[in-house]
Amino acid sequence: MNKYEYIKDVSAGIEVVSMENVKTSFPPHTHTGHYVFGIVTEGCIDIRIGEEVRQCKEGEYFSIYPDVCHSINPVSQTYSLVTTCIPGKSDISRELDIIKNAIIGNPEMELSIADMSQRVNISSYHLIRKFSSENGLTPHKFQMQCRIRKAQELLREGYRVIEVAQMVGFCDQSHMDRVFRKQLGISPEEYIKSAILSKAD
Repeated sequence: MNKYEYIKDVSAGIEVVSMENVKTSFPPHTHTGHYVFGIVTEGCIDIRIGEEVRQCKEGEYFSIYPDVCHSINPVSQTYSLVTTCIPGKSDISRELDIIKNAIIGNPEMELSIADMSQRVNISSYHLIRKFSSENGLTPHKFQMQCRIRKAQELLREGYRVIEVAQMVGFCDQSHMDRVFRKQLGISPEEYIKSAILSKAD
């Protein structure tokens, strides 16, 4: 039986994610402002970190720097994995950080490509290409990722799923459910049940 557990140390900002006997594929995504350390405890996965793809088997580990695009796909029928996300900032300053930070700060806002390109005075086409090159994701996919991260925080605070969907900018709950499940492998309701908060002194 598959099992997900999300443990968050609110004081330190550290999150541990434990997955047992899962089949989940995680599409390309980043961890903004966090280092990720993971170890496969059972089975085998393919992990792409930047342009590098490698297999990780039971007992093998991987590390990912902040803002580096990565994805995970199962090789074995199921796998088990433990990851730890630790706060840390990338030292790299990029031209489109102003757009990136605007999305992170207000992921619920409707920021059109035209609005973004006007802010930095480049064409919409070049904005998408350059943002994707700098961040590994298109502005839209990055915004969806940030909305889900904010949704996780609000769900942990006790807001109802339907409220959270509106608060983070989705048109309805079913839309958020689809994006949430695609990014995390579980539904918002399952996430609430699996989330554990720890407030260290």
